[in-house]
Amino acid sequence: MNRAVVFVIAASLLGAPGCHRAPRCATCGMKIDPSSPWVSYLELEGKELAFDTPRCAFTAWRRANRGTAGARFREYYSQQIESADELRFVAGSDVVGPMGPELVPVATATAAQFARDHNGAPPKSAADVLREGLP
Repeated sequence: MNRAVVFVIAASLLGAPGCHRAPRCATCGMKIDPSSPWVSYLELEGKELAFDTPRCAFTAWRRANRGTAGARFREYYSQQIESADELRFVAGSDVVGPMGPELVPVATATAAQFARDHNGAPPKSAADVLREGLP
């Protein structure tokens, strides 16, 4: 075989794995870093979607209006991914996300203290945020 042909085939095979796209937020299109302190997930109609911030996840959750099986967020202090039911969300605090003011997911036990320490609004459950809308 011609050297040029072998080179093209080898380059194609080696370059193919690098061609896959980085995941993007299902709401705003921003690249998602799975290790980000703001990454959030929704399961909609049997498919898990990733979001770059809790605000984007809640926007999609509200738009879906049905078919949501669950939501998970990275808790502020522990940085563990937790179910939305285990968390409270604080708006208006001095903690800013990658796109500005953010709903900060905090464990229920520490949410009120977080709101006081960071000048945030009273903590709300996910159901409250969905019902009342984003601040």
